[in-house]
Amino acid sequence: MSDCCLHLLCPLAVEERVVDLLLALGESGVFTSAPTHAHGFAHGRLNAAEQVSGRSRASLIHLVLPAREVDGLLAELSRELPHSGVRYWVTEVQRQGELA
Repeated sequence: MSDCCLHLLCPLAVEERVVDLLLALGESGVFTSAPTHAHGFAHGRLNAAEQVSGRSRASLIHLVLPAREVDGLLAELSRELPHSGVRYWVTEVQRQGELA
């Protein structure tokens, strides 16, 4: 079975909760997170400063996991963080490893 990269775009208000959940599940292994800006959200979801700049501050989390585990992890995150504004997408990992 192939590996996938799950990308989670998290509003800053729930970033720590998402990280805590991923660490608690333990199955996630190594993952990364970085500050980013999100574009394209409806103005109702942006504060006044974000509406002027056209972007909102967010965190982008990337984790590589077996494709068979993606749906279960997304289900768990959905149970724990309903209506949180977390967006996701999944990409296939062509190759991964650690430099020796």
